Amino acid sequence: MDSEIVRLVIQRKLQDGRLPHDRITRTGDGPGEGQLCVACGIIVTSDQMAMEGTAPERGQRAIQFHALCFRIWDNERALGRLG
Repeated sequence: MDSEIVRLVIQRKLQDGRLPHDRITRTGDGPGEGQLCVACGIIVTSDQMAMEGTAPERGQRAIQFHALCFRIWDNERALGRLG
């Protein structure tokens, strides 16, 4: 997964509201279980680390990320709040 492409996808999803702007409450992490990453749209496989959390602006619905996508999203959403 190319991190620069993921960053651009995440920036677009933050801009159009498909990703939350607020911090999420992390509810778990561990090997992927075939869930869809909300950031990049690719399945998180069992050989990849997944991060899960709930977002207030998503009605506390659980969302999943690849660990890398989570870090990029968290950084980009924080930069967006400052900018």
